[in-house]
Amino acid sequence: MLTAILLALGTYLAIAGGLWAAQERLIFLPDQRPLAAAGPFALGRLRTPDGLDLAFLHAPPRAPAAPVILYFQGNGGQAADRAGALTPVVARGAGVVIAGYRGYGGNPGAPSEAGLRRDAAAHLAWLRARHPGAPVVLWGESLGGALATQLAREDPAGVVALVLDSPFTSIAKLAQAHYPWLPVRALLRHAFESEAALAALRLPVLILHADGDAVVPAAHGRRMLAVAQAAGAPAEALFLPGGAHPAVLNGGPAPMAAALRFLDRVAPAR
Repeated sequence: MLTAILLALGTYLAIAGGLWAAQERLIFLPDQRPLAAAGPFALGRLRTPDGLDLAFLHAPPRAPAAPVILYFQGNGGQAADRAGALTPVVARGAGVVIAGYRGYGGNPGAPSEAGLRRDAAAHLAWLRARHPGAPVVLWGESLGGALATQLAREDPAGVVALVLDSPFTSIAKLAQAHYPWLPVRALLRHAFESEAALAALRLPVLILHADGDAVVPAAHGRRMLAVAQAAGAPAEALFLPGGAHPAVLNGGPAPMAAALRFLDRVAPAR
């Protein structure tokens, strides 16, 4: 009996240790091919506060007073993968910046929560310098939703709205559902807490989520909607029957149509 207990304990500790050691490979799934211009998007470069030169994509607004959308992708692929989906936003006259993360798209550095938050802040600073006074909409996809929400709380000047595509409340809560028998919160080095940040905001928020999402269950999106509404934010949502993760890339035309209607109301391209 004691041998069986020790064997089970050893197995448990080995799995927990493996999760702790491998979490960066589980959380961050970058396409490291060098980023290139795509569609209406030109290649841009900026320097982060910790000295990394990052490539990203951007398309200018049609008019100086038009809004600029700062888009944060999810944990997989690279910025160019989102260019096609975001072209309708550019066609409406808004500017769009698709952030380039460290360790993604040929960029230097290794991704981490702290690093990606620095990257997000650097992109917002670049946007403000390039388009002074432009209304800013932060749009986050999955993990990028955590970056967008945290950035809106920490540096809200000029930010007029949030779009959250397939958001999770936190990495810890998402991972705990997959590994209910592990002390996930104690093991994680990357929190990506979205719920607490959203609770502090009063911005207009649009949440897009597919009920068929097998990566981030739609319950997370519904919880985020409830949090925003409880905070007094003008929040709305589209929950798609079926669909997949993330909503805009894999949910057909309805999510982008909802996003464009939302942008026309909260940040029209004049």
